[in-house]
Amino acid sequence: MFGELVAAYLFLAGTGAGGIAAASLVDLLVVRAPCGAASAASVADTSPAERLVAYASATSASALVAGAACLIADVGRADRVLALFFTPGFTFMNVGAWALTALITVGAALALVRFLYLPWVGRAAVAVLEVAAVALAFVVAVYAGLLLQGLAGVRLWSSGWVPVLFVLSAASCGCALVAGCALFVEADGRTVALGRAILRSDAVVVGAEALAGALFLAGAAGSDHPGVAASVERLLHGSAALPWWCGFVLCGLAAPLAIEAAFWLRERRRGSGAIGSGGARSLREVDVPAAFSAPAFAVPPVALVALAALVLAGGAGLRWAVVEAGEQRPLELQEVEADGSAHAANPAGGYTEDGEREEPSLWLS
Repeated sequence: MFGELVAAYLFLAGTGAGGIAAASLVDLLVVRAPCGAASAASVADTSPAERLVAYASATSASALVAGAACLIADVGRADRVLALFFTPGFTFMNVGAWALTALITVGAALALVRFLYLPWVGRAAVAVLEVAAVALAFVVAVYAGLLLQGLAGVRLWSSGWVPVLFVLSAASCGCALVAGCALFVEADGRTVALGRAILRSDAVVVGAEALAGALFLAGAAGSDHPGVAASVERLLHGSAALPWWCGFVLCGLAAPLAIEAAFWLRERRRGSGAIGSGGARSLREVDVPAAFSAPAFAVPPVALVALAALVLAGGAGLRWAVVEAGEQRPLELQEVEADGSAHAANPAGGYTEDGEREEPSLWLS
């Protein structure tokens, strides 16, 4: 029903959406980079925090473009690509296609504003684009889960926890993307404090993601539907077990929480006045310890690389596992004839009457 290209699209689109939302929120709430005539002529001349936002915006927009390319390659035909936008009525697919296109456009515009000297683009216009980017990012992150949830042929995906998991995973992957970009920016007082806030926010998101994943699995395991039981078996012990346990649970949940807990304990031992320990100092007022030089988050580069890579691997593992567990469910799709024989139903293009796989036009449903 869905293949590797679709799983790659779900991951790249979610990561790109989360990254653009994270970068936009950081700029809106903390950095407030000058724009227009007040901006620097080159991104190299800006502050470390401004460069961090610029790098995260460009990387996120690139991930979105790569995700869209995977989607187009999976659809395969120009008429089907156009049908994603112009399918009559209100469907998850045409809303998602328009939202993805709009987010790519807004994300590219934000990246250009930060990398090019555009004196006619004021701060107010950039702020409007950033607010629009956050809203569009949420739509892109949630619609893929709603699309899967709405497919009647796979009962595993009908859980309300699927879109919740996708949104939380997109947020965590967005934080990881910003953390990865911090490797290329030097530390100062604002970026160090910003790094603490982002890593702690990610820990909260990962904790919520772990709870949502447990509830999703518990709900599926408690179902008496034979198709869901087969999907759960595949998720726990079959072909989806590796991405679920090693990818999502280990890399995406347990390891990041352990690393972020170690950062928190280190800050507690240092007694450095970090955010959340009294709130005496703002994001703009935290001093940089002399031992910290790079990267921007004042975290050892190896640990920062490991954290970003693990979270992103977990996001990919989640989508691969959920898609794989629901794939090719002939038990669930079978209908029994009056004479007792069975034939494979094809509500989403999964199998023909001869039991052979049929490539679906699922994007048009």
